[in-house]
Amino acid sequence: MAADTEQFRRDGHRVEKWSIGWMVLSLALWVWLGYRLLMDNDQEFGRHPDDSHTLVGILALAVIPTIIAAATAVYSRVLFRLARQAKRS
Repeated sequence: MAADTEQFRRDGHRVEKWSIGWMVLSLALWVWLGYRLLMDNDQEFGRHPDDSHTLVGILALAVIPTIIAAATAVYSRVLFRLARQAKRS
């Protein structure tokens, strides 16, 4: 049982590090989207038809790592709980 507990903890820490990396990436993409939205509003939004396509593309790029970050964060918490459960048993 002790080996299982240690394995769960190691995996939990590894997944937690990946989760932080995904969160940083998604935060950077959301900031980029916000920057582009603010800059486009200052320059009469919609003047160029490609502006909206670019913003939708950035939005799509921002949503994917956000979902992955949330999933890996939840998975790391599950691993830590499994480690606690294995320790009690």
